Amino acid sequence: MTVLLGVAHGSRDEAAQQVVRTLLDAAGERLGVLALPAYIDNASPSIALALEGLAAAGHDDVVVLPLLLNAAGHSKTDVAASVQQARLDHPGMRLHYGRPFGAHPSVVGVLEQRLVEAGATDRPVVLVAGGSLDPDANATVAATARLLWEGRAHPTVDYAFVSATGPSVEQALTRSPDAVVSLLFLGPGYLPTKATKAAGDRLVTAPLGAAPPLVDLVVERYREALGDDVRMNCDACLYRIALPGRESAVGAPQLPHTHPDDA
Repeated sequence: MTVLLGVAHGSRDEAAQQVVRTLLDAAGERLGVLALPAYIDNASPSIALALEGLAAAGHDDVVVLPLLLNAAGHSKTDVAASVQQARLDHPGMRLHYGRPFGAHPSVVGVLEQRLVEAGATDRPVVLVAGGSLDPDANATVAATARLLWEGRAHPTVDYAFVSATGPSVEQALTRSPDAVVSLLFLGPGYLPTKATKAAGDRLVTAPLGAAPPLVDLVVERYREALGDDVRMNCDACLYRIALPGRESAVGAPQLPHTHPDDA
């Protein structure tokens, strides 16, 4: 039996951790496999500790799946490097590394469902994400915004970020003051709260949550990883391509994220 280890960013908010557990419980039940969480930061266990526990329990085949919304530094560096380290630490364990959610129709569909629930199917939208120093990851948010606009009644779908890059939520809402703020986050936590505060008195949708289409996507990504058909988009990867302002990242060493569990 190939275990599913779903790796989320992590939040100190218990409600955010519950979203991750609910999503993995549903996916594990669908697949008929053990599905457990691990976190990059702010929650336990770490990736290293979770894999150590699985190895100690005799599991030797694991799909490590990033429950992340785009391929930023966490999936390209922190989780990937943790998987590589685990291959050295547990040579008898076979590890398959899957890819994050990305601008997938399932994600877009849940975003639209949250707008339907808010009664905002024909309103301008500002899609708000965390933000990254990785241009490729930020471009995925822009692609998601575009897909949310296509074929729907929203006059405009702009995008904004609450950390690391711009435009900020305030800047986007200046351009579209009557917009609904759509949260591109899996669950609650620090950054969604920051986005909600930046929205002021505007209507803000709920995060994605453990919606059934995301369970479908986790199942799809798990099967893809087992089939060795992980088509990671490296066309605009800052670790491979000299992007303006980020040239020094090309070929940079990739190390796991520092997690309190692994101190």
